Amino acid sequence: MKKLLGVLLVVLVALSSWGLPLLLAPATTPATASEQTLTTYFVAEGSVIAPAEETPAGQDIRTARAGRVWEVYFSVGQRVRKGQVLLKLAHSIKTVEQQHLQTQIAQEQARYAALAQQPATAPAALTAARAQLVTLQEKLARTSPALAFEFVTAPEDGLVTARSVAPGDYLTPAQAVAAFVPGMPADTTLLLSSVE
Repeated sequence: MKKLLGVLLVVLVALSSWGLPLLLAPATTPATASEQTLTTYFVAEGSVIAPAEETPAGQDIRTARAGRVWEVYFSVGQRVRKGQVLLKLAHSIKTVEQQHLQTQIAQEQARYAALAQQPATAPAALTAARAQLVTLQEKLARTSPALAFEFVTAPEDGLVTARSVAPGDYLTPAQAVAAFVPGMPADTTLLLSSVE
């Protein structure tokens, strides 16, 4: 009998703690057609995380430079904090060898142009200068650039409402990678505990 009363008491407390805030909540007036907004529910791992009550117009999170998406660290419906890493972007940078070869190519081009403007230049000298220029350009084409990584971060606290990139996508500068609503909505996660 004591167990039955204990279980009944726990159920009543659980119901009252869930229903009481609904009874005490202020009544809202129906919104006009111009004030109505869509209610969006975000789903992650098979469960509803949080309904966005009156989703305001969001803003885009954009990249600062061009590059290829290496990794994505966020999903739709996720709350993010200011400065949180959302995306890893890979882009190529010139190595020291490439910079040196480009300098040599510029010098050879200037030398070739100077030789071409002189009327007394032998054709063999022009051919040799042109061959040297082509050799340097081919060597530059065979060198591989180094990879550098940049991270796109959340500009402020908010809720991600859309994702427009996937790993492997090539992004142009200032391209939108996600949309989010600034501000942190109230936590509506329902916590349940088991009673023995």
